[in-house]
Amino acid sequence: MRRSILAGLSAGLGSLMAPSIARAQGASLFPTKTVRFIVGLGPGSGADTGTRVVAERLGKISGQPAVVENRTGADQIIAVQTLLAAPPDGHTIMYISPSPVVLTPLLREVPYDPQRDIRPVVFISRGYAVIVTGPNSRFRTFQDLVTEARAKPGMLKMSNYGHHYRIGGLSLQRATGTEFIHVPYKGAAQANNDVIAGDIDVAITDIGGAVPLIEAGRLRPLGVTSPNRHPLLPSVPGMKDLGLNYDLQVWTGFAVHGKTPEPIARKVEETLLGILKSPEYAAYNEKQSGGELVAGSGEQLRALIAAETARYREMARTMKLSD
Repeated sequence: MRRSILAGLSAGLGSLMAPSIARAQGASLFPTKTVRFIVGLGPGSGADTGTRVVAERLGKISGQPAVVENRTGADQIIAVQTLLAAPPDGHTIMYISPSPVVLTPLLREVPYDPQRDIRPVVFISRGYAVIVTGPNSRFRTFQDLVTEARAKPGMLKMSNYGHHYRIGGLSLQRATGTEFIHVPYKGAAQANNDVIAGDIDVAITDIGGAVPLIEAGRLRPLGVTSPNRHPLLPSVPGMKDLGLNYDLQVWTGFAVHGKTPEPIARKVEETLLGILKSPEYAAYNEKQSGGELVAGSGEQLRALIAAETARYREMARTMKLSD
């Protein structure tokens, strides 16, 4: 009887200690070495600048190096392959958006399963884009652009990077009764530069990366893709101001390899959420990111990805989303 009681007590204590042990193991395993942040878009994009803020903060609080690697190309498939080629130990983290986990797998064959191979750990933000033209452009307003685009279908060039902005451009065509030549880029920096130079007529680009260029007079904003005006660009009309039923929202997050052990994945989530909720990141987000800071869990982002996948799959039934 005494032995059975002691055995029961031991089992009970073991079950109570298990979560604490798991947390301790997770804490001891991350971070223990250099943390790599993989970004599928080029330098100068909002994805790049925001990730660098997180990496710098992680390095300071952990004492471990944190680096950002821009792995562009192939609709961000290269970035995903970089993540999946790394050890599944939580020390390689990928910045994700709709393109690599929702749109690219919908539009083309990819060498990964986004549901199985990519494990969201945090929901960073949701935000909007801005429609811009060059500083010497003949288009002073959004209506100027639409008027000429209707008069010259298939003549004006619109830059885009990633499937999300390409589909955003196609949806804008449908909303305005226009047709553009869509010119793909690997990232925002070169796309914006060619708009500035006048080689491209118009672009849909992320607000975070565009605001400094707008403030410097290098890009001219014509409209923001939110229903109402954006706080970073209060003088720029929103879609309701322009009389359009159009809404292009961009969400972002971080993810790890799908085979990452759960205690480590949760430690990564806890660490990154702490950074996203810090005053330093809040200050960056308010001034530069252009998005609404969510700082949500990986589970929240996983649910959003499932909903977005269903939404775009339905959209593909009614609109040609690829060439």
